[in-house]
Amino acid sequence: MYMTKSKSLLIISGFSLFCGAAAFAQETAPAAGYTLTAAAKTTHPEDASALPGMASPKAGKEVQTVTEITAAPDKMNPAPSLMDSEWNFINARASDKDEDVLSALLPQVQNWLAVYPAAPNSAEAQLLKASLRLRLGDYKAAIVDLLRHFYEYPGADSAADAKKLFNDTVEKKLDKKMKPALMEIANAPDAGGTPEKLSALLEKLSVQAGDYFYTPLLAEYSDFFRRFPQYAGNDDLRLALADLHLKKGEYLAAKLAYEKMIEMHPSSPLIARAKNSLAGTLADNLKQYDNAIKVYQDIAASFPGTPEAWTAYARLPVLTERQDKYDLAVEIYEKIIAIYPDKDEAYDSYISEARVLRKELKKPAEAIKVLNRLADKYKGQKAIDALMLAAEIARKDLKDNTGELAMYDRIVAEYPSDPQAPRALFAAGKVCEDAKDFEKARDYYSAITGKYSDDPLAKKAQGRIDGLLAR
Repeated sequence: MYMTKSKSLLIISGFSLFCGAAAFAQETAPAAGYTLTAAAKTTHPEDASALPGMASPKAGKEVQTVTEITAAPDKMNPAPSLMDSEWNFINARASDKDEDVLSALLPQVQNWLAVYPAAPNSAEAQLLKASLRLRLGDYKAAIVDLLRHFYEYPGADSAADAKKLFNDTVEKKLDKKMKPALMEIANAPDAGGTPEKLSALLEKLSVQAGDYFYTPLLAEYSDFFRRFPQYAGNDDLRLALADLHLKKGEYLAAKLAYEKMIEMHPSSPLIARAKNSLAGTLADNLKQYDNAIKVYQDIAASFPGTPEAWTAYARLPVLTERQDKYDLAVEIYEKIIAIYPDKDEAYDSYISEARVLRKELKKPAEAIKVLNRLADKYKGQKAIDALMLAAEIARKDLKDNTGELAMYDRIVAEYPSDPQAPRALFAAGKVCEDAKDFEKARDYYSAITGKYSDDPLAKKAQGRIDGLLAR
């Protein structure tokens, strides 16, 4: 009786251990879709005999391993992949009427597409994303999703459905002015790979309708940079994104985007343009004048002879004066005169520099020198006006009669036929008369009556002479 009970317990214990081993093997078996290793049969049944309570089979007897037992069903009925399982889950719930469910489902579609952008069901998922957005009332993002479908999945089975949904949405939601632009953008190019096509979409949509589709465009830019970080045209695309922020009036975002493009693509041929746009944003929109000055100075020094350098020089004087950086303003004016001598702005720089030297830096003598340089370069009325101004500075600021007379003498000597010559002579006579140098005053007045007898000032000059003789 005791022996019988012991044998029964031993048999039960062995069977339990065998079942436990089988269960362990099933838990640790490779997942469906993975390559299975290990032979189906062996003549070395070490695994089974090692289990407590299991009798060793006879040598040479073939024993099925756990690998064979679990592998056979996987080969006959392969389980769906995680990608397919997740897509089936999403697709099965897309017809739900509950907006809360659809709102929760939308980011799952987005995440699935981010992980599997080129899967067999990716085009359908892109269309589903657009459809969900429409059902949730976000038609702008839906239109952008459909445009992306055209560019990324042009030959997909869902292309016709996407086109119909796009046309219907554009017709219902957009005004007459915007419809033609969107219809033109919907014609995706045939040439190029996916990054080339998608970057073309982003740039075209940003330029033609960036304000309107601003928010969904930002998401598309972000997704592109995540997906194609090494794309050769990312410098151009980052500049387009910064321009989009600027156009929308998001000035801080624009500043950061320009700065990021500059730091990430220092060798880009677009770097001068990016810096110029950054400086303009700093000066015109963010009112960060000192920072704008630094960027413009960098442009002027780093890109000589370029349109961007000229823009920098054109902007710098006003900014430096605004910030009371008058010495720097004079320096900038001098550079404009030297680098761009044939531009109209060179003449303006002479005048502005003389003004800053006289009024802001209190250097009237230096201002007179600049005006004389102007008269050396420019002839005619510009030179005469400069010399007249120099004479005024000598009289009012320096109380320098000699310097004032020198300006009048130069006008008469270089422009004797100009109507301003007799006026210069009359002004010179008045200076001498006020200085009690009556003989010299008489000489100036006499030059008017002798050489310019037909000039209206001749009569006045004669009157001054008569007055002097009466003394």
